[in-house]
Amino acid sequence: MLRLLQIRLEWWTLILCFASIAVPAQSNTTNLTVALQLLQSMPECGRTCLLDAISISPCEATDIECSCHNDNITTQTEACVLDSCTIKESLTTKNTTYTLCGRPVRDGRGPGQRNVITGLTFSTLAYVIRIASKLSWQDGRVKSTLWWDDAMITFVMGLVFPISFSAVLLNREGLSTDVWTVPFDNITRILKIYYWDEDLYLSALPAVKISLLLTYLRIFGHDRKFRHLVYIVIALNVGYWISFVLISVFQCLPIECAWLRWSGEYPCRCNHINAQGWAAAALNVVLDIMTLSLPLPSLYRMQLNKRKKFWVILMFCVGFFVTVVSILRLQVLIQFGDSHNLTWDYTAVGYWSTIELHVSVVCACMPAIRNLLRRFIPTIMGQSTAKTGDRGASTGRSGRASTGGGKFGNSVTIRARGSDEIDIITLQDYTPGSRDTDQSHGEPEVRVDASGRVYAVE
Repeated sequence: MLRLLQIRLEWWTLILCFASIAVPAQSNTTNLTVALQLLQSMPECGRTCLLDAISISPCEATDIECSCHNDNITTQTEACVLDSCTIKESLTTKNTTYTLCGRPVRDGRGPGQRNVITGLTFSTLAYVIRIASKLSWQDGRVKSTLWWDDAMITFVMGLVFPISFSAVLLNREGLSTDVWTVPFDNITRILKIYYWDEDLYLSALPAVKISLLLTYLRIFGHDRKFRHLVYIVIALNVGYWISFVLISVFQCLPIECAWLRWSGEYPCRCNHINAQGWAAAALNVVLDIMTLSLPLPSLYRMQLNKRKKFWVILMFCVGFFVTVVSILRLQVLIQFGDSHNLTWDYTAVGYWSTIELHVSVVCACMPAIRNLLRRFIPTIMGQSTAKTGDRGASTGRSGRASTGGGKFGNSVTIRARGSDEIDIITLQDYTPGSRDTDQSHGEPEVRVDASGRVYAVE
């Protein structure tokens, strides 16, 4: 009984002290009311922890400035609150004490939204240019060289839009602010949006790599060994896609615990989110490196002029930048699963994830962007170059072929069928008796279609 009376007396002393120093004397009455309302909103467990910490500190009960800036009081109060209060009571207590002490309110929503909008704009523009480069008007009708890689990047864009829009929605709900300032219902909505956002993200990452791998097939598809390597990496990406989407969907049982468990009010069984995030991010980095490294030996064997070399280097620099972003995202995942301030700590994860996805789309579209630009400024973008070793072979524009005497005799220089795809790369040389580089197939037949394009068939 005496202890209870002591706590109540200290509480009223605390109220008067906060009110007396918070504002000038002329508005004392108004701010006394505000202080009373704030302290009355503080849970009983939080008030007890705060008063106990002050009572054993060197600060006087009337010296609020000392109490607010004393690290021991802060540490002891937080430890007591975490041990004595529920999660919701802990958040309410922290919000009240921060408000009474006049602590600054952090808000990082502005830059985050601008970055998302900028990234979405560039990735959408790159996609539109890519599709436009595959369309042309000939003989009074639209002709296209669209293929499966374009279908896959279209699927990716179907994921990029909801991911980007949800990032803006998350900011409006309170992401990028301290969790103790966010209404409880908003925290639940943030985690629910984040849950579905994560599933979309884990689908988009392998899909954009598969699109790039399919583009490789259009360029280097004449090489059977290279085709097999591409198929293997595609299979690995599909395996990653299926595995981690399923792991993410069933990260908690029941599933709704993924966005309800934060309060500690529901019985849940969940994966270790940190381990799950690290595994997904680390394997994604490995797949990035494998995907970007596949065409390097073929590119090394080709003779490219300076302009093409610049474009190839630029494209791969963007690709490796994506890998660097993936590694940076891996670093911020360290505190992802064990965060006590999820609406603030999740900001960096979401930020790097969105950048990674937007830049990946731009990278996958860069070859087609160059192809479209070449139509309008060919002198800047450069022309095709002969392949090293076939001295007699020469190159031509789309739909053209030229012959020459290489060391195998007469050969026909042919652009990949169905696309003027990457004029970064030299035209493929199909020689009688060798469709594949290992010459395992029979002699190909050279045909010319209605538009004058030359291609080889068995």
